[in-house]
Amino acid sequence: MEVDIDKVTLTVMANRINSIVMEMTNTMVRTARSTTMAARDFSCSITSHTHEMLSFAEAAPVHVYGSGMLAQDMEEFHPEFQAGDVFMSNDPYGGNSHTADQTLLVPVFLEGVHLFTALAKAHQADIGNAIPTTYSPTATDVYNEGALVFPMILMARGGWENTDVLRMCERRIRSYETWYGDYLATLGAVRLAERRLKELAVWLGGVEETKAYLAAFLDYCEQMAGEAISELPAGRIVTKTELDPFPQVPEGIKLQATIDVDPDAGKITVDLRDNPDCVPAGLNLTESTAKNAATTGVLIALNSKRDAQRLRVYNNAGAFRRIEVLTRENCVVGKPRHPASASCATTTVQCRTVGMTLIGMAALGDGYGATEPAYGSAAVQGVLSGHDPRREGNPPFMFQIFAGTQGGPATPESDGWLTFLVTGGCGINYIDNSEVLEQKYPIVLWERSVWEDSEGAGRTRGAPGNVCIYGPRFEDMEVQYFHDGVVNRIKGVHGGSSPMGPEAWNITTDGAWSKYPYSVGEIVLEAGESIVSLSAGGGGYGNPLDRSPEAVLVDAVEGFVSVGRAQEVYGVVITGDPERWETLAIDEAATAARRAEMAAAGPLPLEADDASRAVHPHLDWWAAAA
Repeated sequence: MEVDIDKVTLTVMANRINSIVMEMTNTMVRTARSTTMAARDFSCSITSHTHEMLSFAEAAPVHVYGSGMLAQDMEEFHPEFQAGDVFMSNDPYGGNSHTADQTLLVPVFLEGVHLFTALAKAHQADIGNAIPTTYSPTATDVYNEGALVFPMILMARGGWENTDVLRMCERRIRSYETWYGDYLATLGAVRLAERRLKELAVWLGGVEETKAYLAAFLDYCEQMAGEAISELPAGRIVTKTELDPFPQVPEGIKLQATIDVDPDAGKITVDLRDNPDCVPAGLNLTESTAKNAATTGVLIALNSKRDAQRLRVYNNAGAFRRIEVLTRENCVVGKPRHPASASCATTTVQCRTVGMTLIGMAALGDGYGATEPAYGSAAVQGVLSGHDPRREGNPPFMFQIFAGTQGGPATPESDGWLTFLVTGGCGINYIDNSEVLEQKYPIVLWERSVWEDSEGAGRTRGAPGNVCIYGPRFEDMEVQYFHDGVVNRIKGVHGGSSPMGPEAWNITTDGAWSKYPYSVGEIVLEAGESIVSLSAGGGGYGNPLDRSPEAVLVDAVEGFVSVGRAQEVYGVVITGDPERWETLAIDEAATAARRAEMAAAGPLPLEADDASRAVHPHLDWWAAAA
């Protein structure tokens, strides 16, 4: 049966699919229980009957790239899947991201024919790890990691529910009631999508019409990607980066990618195979996170266009046809071989791979790509655990805090996104409500603010990092976090500079400050103590002397850049009282002279760039308060 494709209907269909994904997302936000879900550390998506991803509106890239791979796993392990089935997977050796990301899948049928699969993936508050966290960078293998692993298991069929698995989770998961509430929210989202997608298929006219429209939609998205790639210069780039030392990998991990841009064919190939084998740590990527990392870097570069009125490249499987990512088995940036641990597969190496892809695309010339973003999982998004004496029985608690953010990378057209957080989410996560957090858990959140002068300077600057201070109220509390970008600094491009790397400090009950020296923090805070998280910013793009003086003044008014750094690094002389933003103004003559002097002296070395940064002001403030 040949279907005549109507462009208006095709457009409406695409928007209806996006709307269904957004309705799934809204269902999870409103019904889930954990802080991870409230912070939008979950994602919804829809795949076609051919297991190609159609939409993941407002979802985290690292979660959903593998949606098609998960749907393929569903068919491989359960070839007789039926209408009404529910499957669950968090298998790092299949199409999933890491063990903490648990996915529910529901195949959608019309007239007995499979047309769609609805997927909802959520980062769990706990998944049974050996230590109270869902990220275990020091796990030597999956056994040492300790997480429950569900390799695409059947959770419901007809009126039957797999309560055996639920009882297993109750015995192993520390925060089972929270986990179960999130499970029900996820289940509600995929069941909702099942109903909406059936309605959509009926509206399109039935089975054959739906298949034809889905094929046309993916072909159109592929065409958009090909046209965007055709505008790039041809070239082969070898791009590199290096992960900081970690306990199990004291030398760090050297990473590289070879990027081939073929504008005539409208195709980009990223080869990740020339990287080390899996390491005895939880830093290995899964197949989906490795391919997602390179694809994310390419799509950020393709979609970075000033004043664009619409998305240039649609983020779905149609576009993915034009971006080939080559991986290999048993590679730290590839497909892990059991029992290698991929506990941190959505961070660390994944973020580094996105970053080196971005600076690789920037090597095509000024005007392409982006800089490196913030790396690591700072204490601003640490995993907290302890006991709550306010509740009957002094029950345990465990949750991931999202009390601030990390800075995004600069692009040729724009400054870095302030609330970027990590490359896996690209700014979609929410920040915790302080009052709600303090009511729900026995902690105090003292401060969160922009970390002045932490940005990577440039013609467009990287976003600054974040200051966050919190601690336990009544009893000891453990905080798990890990840093990257301290030893191997985050890079700017085309003359842009590096931002500050992440730091963590302890404040004792008498107000004394001491810096934690570890890349991996497993910190026990006593009641009344606090941890200070200084998260990293993003790298700068282009020469800071080419930045608009008016933009530098705005940064000074907003508290992103100090008046001293504005002059020393950007060459912008600002008059007025730094304590009163309304008095600040540009001295145009002095700025012209200062910029001419700096241009004649040549590029500013990193040491001078760092020396221009304001001393962290909180040290003196807390000492005085104590």
